[in-house]
Amino acid sequence: MQNATLGKIAITAAVAVGGLGFLVYSSAAQAQHYRMVDDLISDGLDHWRDKELKVHGFVEAGTIVQAVVDHEMHQTFVLEKDGKRIRIFSKGPMPDTFKDRAEVVATGHLVEPGPLQPVADTLCASSRTGCPVRAGAEQAWVLDASDVSAKCPTHYDGAAANKVQRDVPFE
Repeated sequence: MQNATLGKIAITAAVAVGGLGFLVYSSAAQAQHYRMVDDLISDGLDHWRDKELKVHGFVEAGTIVQAVVDHEMHQTFVLEKDGKRIRIFSKGPMPDTFKDRAEVVATGHLVEPGPLQPVADTLCASSRTGCPVRAGAEQAWVLDASDVSAKCPTHYDGAAANKVQRDVPFE
């Protein structure tokens, strides 16, 4: 082969390797980590600090506090699984199936609770049920959620019992 042909092959290979490296680097920077509440708490929260997380658990009964603050719905609740708990702060609309014991996935970042304590105080002051929400009561970190989604209600206990069977077809 001629030197010119070898040079072209080398340049093409370098561009391809560089492009593949850039693709891997840029996709790793946008990665989200999916963790169950119990696994997240057991592993420790400190090393998840700057990463976006999807945290999966069940809404602990009696921990939902919602209020409108500055024309926007704010809420806080505790996600739990197998005795491990983490407080979630969120704003905006919630899914229709969001309630006590609902299976939920919250997407957000772990933050120190101090800056969210004024939000917690405002939520409690606006709540009719009253709530002694302390942002850092469960852990040294809380999840500031940008999105909360409830799992499909067909997976809940009793979903099959709610279906109506008909012996007569519709006419």
